[in-house]
Amino acid sequence: MILAWYRQNRSDFGSVRATSLLLRVVWRRAVVTLRNSLLPIRVECPCCGWLGNCFLDYKEMGYSIRNIECPRCGSHSRHRAFFLWLRNKYRVAERSGTALIFAPERALAPIWSTARALEIVRVDIQADRDVDVIADVMDLPFATDTADTVWCHHVLEQVGDDRKAMRELLRVVKTGPGRLILSAGMSGADATREFGRSEKGLSGNRRSYGTDIAQRLAEAGFIVKQLSYGLDSPELRRYAVRDEPFYECAKPRNELN
Repeated sequence: MILAWYRQNRSDFGSVRATSLLLRVVWRRAVVTLRNSLLPIRVECPCCGWLGNCFLDYKEMGYSIRNIECPRCGSHSRHRAFFLWLRNKYRVAERSGTALIFAPERALAPIWSTARALEIVRVDIQADRDVDVIADVMDLPFATDTADTVWCHHVLEQVGDDRKAMRELLRVVKTGPGRLILSAGMSGADATREFGRSEKGLSGNRRSYGTDIAQRLAEAGFIVKQLSYGLDSPELRRYAVRDEPFYECAKPRNELN
């Protein structure tokens, strides 16, 4: 996997920059591996049960994050937080109906597998993920009012027209009881910043959302509620979670379909 990542970076940024980044990644992984073999356990991954002193760093050409990636399952902060939220708050194991999971992530597969009464449809625009339907979120092949749960995280910052995608998500979620659970890469600024292109150094993102993402969702027709993971300070440290907002969105019963 790391060789494929290096080849892509070499194609995007040239051999010198790609090799420099690879060396930094290898060095930091060696340091973290040594720490985990010698130092006391401090962190835990709820997705796979891994225990250690610290998680791996995550490095891309345009940014890096320390103590973020599980060495075993590859989970990041939000995956671990959502695993706990799905289990403890959302009680996904007790859910039924249909769930559309956009850009399904390996780290969350174990918690979705507990929802035995939930028909899960995994959706992505690329075939290299373990998906059931290949589709573009801006033009979905599902009937109106299809899904009881729509799960969409760190997807909208990469699509060409996020407002069109939001309208499609509104269309497929069931009126009334259906819920869209959504998060995106956010800068902390008030306004969303549009890049005008796919930024290769920022994981291919086309925009960095501000707090106005809630307004964009409301303009698409959703009733929007901001949520938090519900973790206390010791849990945030134990699972190395950054406490970030996400959104529960409902389609009003008077929505015209």
